[in-house]
This record gives sequence, C-alpha cells and structure tokens, in this order.
Amino acid sequence: MSSITDKPISLKSEDLLKVEKYSLALSNFITRSDTPITVGLQGEWGTGKTSLMSLLLEDFNNKDIACSWVNTWEYSMFRDANETTPGVLRAMLDKLKQSCIDRGVWTLKDETQAKFKTAAKFLGGLANQIVANQTGIDVKGATEGISVQNKAVAEIAEIKTLIKDIINDLINDLKNPIKKVVFFVDDLDRIPPGDAVEVLEALKNIFDIPKCVFILAIDYDVVVKGLESKFGPKTEENEREFRSFFDKIIQVPFSMPTGTYDIENFLVEKLKSIGVEISEDDKKLYTSAVRHTIGFNPRSLKRYLNSFSLINHLKEVESNEEAQQDDDFMLFAILGIQISYPKIFRLLSQKSNFLQWDKGFANKFGVEWDEIKEKIKKYGESELIDEEWEQVIWGACQKDPYLKSRSFALLELLNILRDK
Repeated sequence: MSSITDKPISLKSEDLLKVEKYSLALSNFITRSDTPITVGLQGEWGTGKTSLMSLLLEDFNNKDIACSWVNTWEYSMFRDANETTPGVLRAMLDKLKQSCIDRGVWTLKDETQAKFKTAAKFLGGLANQIVANQTGIDVKGATEGISVQNKAVAEIAEIKTLIKDIINDLINDLKNPIKKVVFFVDDLDRIPPGDAVEVLEALKNIFDIPKCVFILAIDYDVVVKGLESKFGPKTEENEREFRSFFDKIIQVPFSMPTGTYDIENFLVEKLKSIGVEISEDDKKLYTSAVRHTIGFNPRSLKRYLNSFSLINHLKEVESNEEAQQDDDFMLFAILGIQISYPKIFRLLSQKSNFLQWDKGFANKFGVEWDEIKEKIKKYGESELIDEEWEQVIWGACQKDPYLKSRSFALLELLNILRDK
C-alpha cells in the first residue's frame, strides 16, 4: 500500500498498539459493576478512544450483554442544535433494538414493543433544552403521532420509567441471555461543545437506569467549552465547578494510556505496509524519532507515515540511481522536524549541516547570541547545550512556548541524527 487509512480498529487481531489488556480490564470491570454507571474514556483527538470501544464491543457481543453504539456527530451534522440531543437519545434505543435483532436476542412481546415505539416517538420529537432541563415540555409537539391513551407518558419521569420497563422486559425475558445493556456514545468531542453538554445532561436525566452502563468517548478540554455559558470562561478560581459537572455524570474516568502504547510494534508494521523494511537495530531509532517529534498519538503517527510514504514515492520518480540506500531514517527524522517544529526546519533549509550553526548563523536569523549565553549560564550545565550548534537551537526555541517546552526533545533527536 502507499498509504494508511485513519480508521479505528474493530477487532483484537488488529491491535498493533497492544491495548488489549486495558480493554480486558475494562470489560471485566463493566461486566461485574453495579448499575447504572458511566465510564468516560478521556483523551485528545486521535488517541484511540473509538478503537478501545470497538474492542469492548467485540467482547460484549460474546457475553450476556446487549449493546447500542451511537456516533453523536451523525445526529449533529446539518441539523439545528435543538435536534441533536433528541436524535442521539432516540438513536440509542433504535441501535439497541437493531443490535439485539442482529444477534437474535430481541425477544420482546407486543406490549413492550408498543412501549418502545412510544418512547422512540417521544424522544424523536423532544427539543434538547427540554430534555436537559426537564421544564417547559411541549406535550402536544413531543407526542405528535402517539395515540391518545399514551399521551400521559409524555412527562420526563414517565418516559424514564417507560425506558426502564423496556430494559427490564428485555433482561427478564427467559428467551434471551441478556443481563445488562451497554450504551456506547462516541465522538462527543466532534460535535459543538454546547450540544455535547446537552447530550450529557440528557443521558443523566433520562437514561440513568438500573442494568445500564454508558461508555462515553470524550475529550474533556473540548467539551468543557460547552459549560462556559453556565459558569463563564474557565479560570483557576472556577475550575472546580467545571470538574464537578463531569464528576456528577462520569463515575469512572479512564485516561487513554498513550504513554504505554507499543509504538515500536505499530510503527514497524505500518512501515512494512507501505513498503519500508527496517532492521532490528533501527527500530529504536525510528521510535525515538516519533517520541521526539509528534509523540505517541496514533492518528498523528498515521499522518506522519503517509507523508513519509509520499516523499518516498517522490524519490522514486526523481531518480532511483541518485537515491541513497541508507537515508531512510534521516528522511524520516527530518520530516518529523518539519511537521512538529517548522520554525527549526526553516533554519535547516537555510543551512542543512546544523553542526556548523554558530554565533554568526544565530544573529543572522534574529537569535541574540549574547542573550542566549546569559540564559544558558543561568540555566546551568547540560550535555545537550554544551556545543555551539546546540546553543543556537536552544536559543531559537526560547521565544516560542511550544518549542521551549520541546527544545531538549529536539536536541536529542538532532544528536541521534548526528551520531547516525
């Protein structure tokens, strides 16, 4: 292949990052947990939340657990804000039914089927702020199409009871093995933060039901923006209020374990898939290049590898004869610098032999040499800034907060390149 798709894994056999132990622990915990309970898989963009949920789904489908999976962004795109929450809530029921039908465990009788239709119609016609606040219910609008005898259920408390009855009827039916229901709610951090907050409040108000478990994929730093209308901009003084909101909804926070991912295994297999074989000795070199540039975010790594593959194709087009046999790692590392540290890459494009960077080079590009020397003197001795070229790089990083925080990672990588 020439590229790697940004697609979450769906089976344990695809688990190159070796996260199965976490999915197994979560699966065992959820299987034995009291209910209702909400598990929040917390992590930034691309850290593998959906992949971990897929491993859990695979496991639960082989147990006495019924599942419902909703991608919230599907009910947010091209819709008004007040359509998102009811769309998500109704989908949770619809997906549960379809999942059970697919597994052959949807054994509900006609009476329960009627309850299901009533609840689905109500949720489908309910505005999200009504669901979240439990006030101002438009019974006429929300119950349109529901028979007269069922209009009495158009109250939040009664709808909750109705859904509870549906779940209980499913679990208590001796014709199927179901003992618990797990709702997967994915991509909450891909919809507008305000909508995500409304969905979370609605889940707490309506679906907080015994025998139910909720697994939410969420990036706290994104969704928290939706609370600013309630608490104002987040500050050190009011951060506790923001945290308290999530504490009430999420009983089990689980941070994605990116620091323990088997990046070396993932990297070797993905490089092999795009036609790049690396030796046993070079595995740690390539892994170090990733660690010191983009880090261990799987999605970022896939983008990195796709760019690397494209450049390799460019090399093939230019000239096979001129291509050096041993320059793959150098190309890989320099590409990482271009992606992660573009300001430093621009310096490399001016003078590629960074070992020759000196006081004159620093001053030419606005790096005040005397100022650098003073700062280094205050900083103390370090092997990574004892050479002149290292001091130029360290100084060039000081005016940018991100570069400043990553300056020693960058220096470590350039020293690896120098040694290689």
